[in-house]
Amino acid sequence: MPTLLIKNVSEDLLRELKRLKIDLGCKTWAELLEKLVKSSYKGFFAVSDEELKSMREAVNDFLRLRTTISEMWRGPSVLEEFRRTRRHEG
Repeated sequence: MPTLLIKNVSEDLLRELKRLKIDLGCKTWAELLEKLVKSSYKGFFAVSDEELKSMREAVNDFLRLRTTISEMWRGPSVLEEFRRTRRHEG
Protein backbone atom coordinates (compact mmCIF):
# COMPACT_ATOMS: atom_id res chain seq x y z
CA MET A 1 0.00 0.00 0.00
CA PRO A 2 1.40 3.45 -0.86
CA THR A 3 2.37 5.88 1.88
CA LEU A 4 0.15 8.88 2.50
CA LEU A 5 2.11 12.07 3.22
CA ILE A 6 0.32 15.26 4.16
CA LYS A 7 2.32 18.45 4.63
CA ASN A 8 1.52 21.97 5.80
CA VAL A 9 -1.46 21.04 7.97
CA SER A 10 -2.25 23.38 10.84
CA GLU A 11 -2.16 22.01 14.39
CA ASP A 12 -5.89 22.72 14.84
CA LEU A 13 -6.83 20.79 11.72
CA LEU A 14 -4.51 17.93 12.65
CA ARG A 15 -6.13 17.76 16.13
CA GLU A 16 -9.59 17.63 14.53
CA LEU A 17 -8.50 14.88 12.13
CA LYS A 18 -7.02 12.86 15.01
CA ARG A 19 -10.31 13.25 16.92
CA LEU A 20 -12.27 12.08 13.88
CA LYS A 21 -9.92 9.13 13.45
CA ILE A 22 -10.66 8.00 17.02
CA ASP A 23 -14.42 8.77 16.81
CA LEU A 24 -14.81 6.78 13.60
CA GLY A 25 -12.67 3.89 14.89
CA CYS A 26 -10.02 4.13 12.17
CA LYS A 27 -6.63 2.49 12.67
CA THR A 28 -4.85 4.30 9.83
CA TRP A 29 -5.06 7.68 8.14
CA ALA A 30 -5.93 5.95 4.87
CA GLU A 31 -8.89 4.24 6.56
CA LEU A 32 -10.10 7.62 7.87
CA LEU A 33 -9.77 9.15 4.41
CA GLU A 34 -11.70 6.27 2.89
CA LYS A 35 -14.51 6.58 5.45
CA LEU A 36 -14.77 10.33 4.99
CA VAL A 37 -14.99 9.98 1.22
CA LYS A 38 -17.36 7.00 1.10
CA SER A 39 -19.70 7.95 3.91
CA SER A 40 -19.88 11.65 3.05
CA TYR A 41 -19.24 12.70 6.63
CA LYS A 42 -22.06 14.91 7.94
CA GLY A 43 -19.75 17.28 9.83
CA PHE A 44 -17.89 20.14 8.24
CA PHE A 45 -14.45 21.66 8.32
CA ALA A 46 -13.86 25.38 8.47
CA VAL A 47 -10.82 26.20 6.38
CA SER A 48 -9.27 29.63 6.12
CA ASP A 49 -8.27 31.13 2.78
CA GLU A 50 -4.61 30.65 3.71
CA GLU A 51 -5.17 26.96 4.50
CA LEU A 52 -7.12 26.50 1.27
CA LYS A 53 -4.29 28.09 -0.72
CA SER A 54 -1.77 25.84 1.06
CA MET A 55 -3.86 22.74 0.30
CA ARG A 56 -4.14 23.66 -3.38
CA GLU A 57 -0.38 24.13 -3.59
CA ALA A 58 0.15 20.74 -1.90
CA VAL A 59 -2.19 19.05 -4.38
CA ASN A 60 -0.40 20.68 -7.31
CA ASP A 61 2.98 19.61 -5.90
CA PHE A 62 1.68 16.06 -5.51
CA LEU A 63 0.41 16.00 -9.11
CA ARG A 64 3.79 17.25 -10.37
CA LEU A 65 5.54 14.57 -8.32
CA ARG A 66 3.20 11.90 -9.67
CA THR A 67 3.97 12.97 -13.23
CA THR A 68 7.71 12.94 -12.56
CA ILE A 69 7.61 9.49 -10.96
CA SER A 70 5.43 8.13 -13.77
CA GLU A 71 7.93 9.35 -16.34
CA MET A 72 10.80 7.73 -14.43
CA TRP A 73 9.12 4.30 -14.40
CA ARG A 74 8.05 4.12 -18.05
CA GLY A 75 10.70 1.49 -18.78
CA PRO A 76 10.57 -1.80 -16.89
CA SER A 77 7.79 -2.26 -14.40
CA VAL A 78 8.47 -1.62 -10.73
CA LEU A 79 8.32 -5.35 -10.04
CA GLU A 80 10.85 -6.12 -12.79
CA GLU A 81 13.17 -3.40 -11.52
CA PHE A 82 12.89 -4.69 -7.95
CA ARG A 83 13.70 -8.24 -9.07
CA ARG A 84 16.67 -6.98 -11.11
CA THR A 85 18.15 -5.10 -8.15
CA ARG A 86 17.63 -8.07 -5.82
CA ARG A 87 19.61 -10.34 -8.16
CA HIS A 88 22.60 -7.97 -7.93
CA GLU A 89 22.53 -7.89 -4.11
CA GLY A 90 23.09 -11.64 -3.66
